Amino acid sequence: MISLFIRRAEWCIVALVLLATFATFASLRASAQDTWKPTRPVAFIVPNATAGTSDRTARDIQRVLQKHRLIDVPIIIFNRPGGSGTLALNQLRASTGDPHVLLLMNGAILAAHIAGLTTLSHTEFTPIACMVEEYFGMNVRSESPIRSTANLLERLRKTPDALSFGTISITGINYLSMVTALKLGGVDFKRLKTVTFASGSESTLALLGGHIDVVNTGLGNMVEHLKAGKLRTLAISSPRRMPGAFADVPTWRETGIEVVASGWRGMMGAHNLTRAQTAYWENVFRQVIQTPEWQQELKDNYWASNFENAAQTRRRLDIEYAESKVMLQELGIIKR
Repeated sequence: MISLFIRRAEWCIVALVLLATFATFASLRASAQDTWKPTRPVAFIVPNATAGTSDRTARDIQRVLQKHRLIDVPIIIFNRPGGSGTLALNQLRASTGDPHVLLLMNGAILAAHIAGLTTLSHTEFTPIACMVEEYFGMNVRSESPIRSTANLLERLRKTPDALSFGTISITGINYLSMVTALKLGGVDFKRLKTVTFASGSESTLALLGGHIDVVNTGLGNMVEHLKAGKLRTLAISSPRRMPGAFADVPTWRETGIEVVASGWRGMMGAHNLTRAQTAYWENVFRQVIQTPEWQQELKDNYWASNFENAAQTRRRLDIEYAESKVMLQELGIIKR
C-alpha cells in the first residue's frame, strides 16, 4: 500500500510539472500574440492616381510616420487607380492575413460594392481607423460665364447636358453630393455630361485647361488655383463657411440647397488580421494625428480631424453602407 501511494504521488508530481510546463508555453504564446510590429517594409495602397487628395493624404501620413519614427520599417506607396477603387481592393484582397499591406480607404469602396462594380464588400477587410473629413467645392474657370449657383442651375434646367462635369467616380460621395444638389435645384441629373478622371487633381487640371466646364472636388485640390485667380468656387458642401481663401464662398445651404456632405479617409487592413496587429496600427495612426505636422496638414488642406478607432470605423462603414445604398437608389444610379 505504501509503495502504491508513493507511485501515485510520483505521478501527481509529474502531472503537476507537465501542467506547469504547458501553462508556461501557453503564457508565452499568448504574450507573443498580444504584441506585434512590422518586420518588413509596409505597403500603402492608394486607390487613386498621384497628386490627388487620397494620394496626398497617404504621403502626408508617410512623412509623419518617418519623421517621428513611429514605425521601424520603410513605407512604400502604390497607386492603383481605376474601377472606382476596385483595383486597389483586389490588391488588398490578395494580401489576406498580411498586416504589412494597408489601403488608404474612402467611401467609394462602399458605393462600388452597392453599385455592383465589385464583389468585394468592406466586411471582407479589417477597418483600422478613420482619420480625416473633407468638404467639397463646385468650381468653374475664372473666365466662365457661370458666376453663381443660380447661373449654373438656370443653365442646366434648360439644357442638362450643356456643361461637362469632371469626377473620379460616379459612386463617390463628391459626385453624389453634387448630383443631389443639382437634383434639388431642379436639374435632370441623369442627362448630365460626365467625364471620369483618375484623381481630383487631374480633373482640376482638365478644368483649368478648358477640357471640362465644372468640377466638384476637395478644397485642397483647388485652393492654390483659387488664390491665383484661375478658378471660381460657386458653393461648398460644408455646414458653415470655411475660413481663409474660401471665406467669401457660400455653402450650398446658403444658396437654398439643403446639401451638407463630406468625404472621409482612413486606413483599412487585409482580411484576417489579428487583434494585436489591428491594435498596433490603430495606435500608430492615433499618434499620427497628434503631431504638429498633421495639424498643419489639416489647416493647409482645409481638412477636418475626425479620428475613429477600429471598432468605431467598422460601425461607421456599416451605417454609411446602408445610407449610401438608399442614396444611390433614390438617385436612380442603382435599382431597388
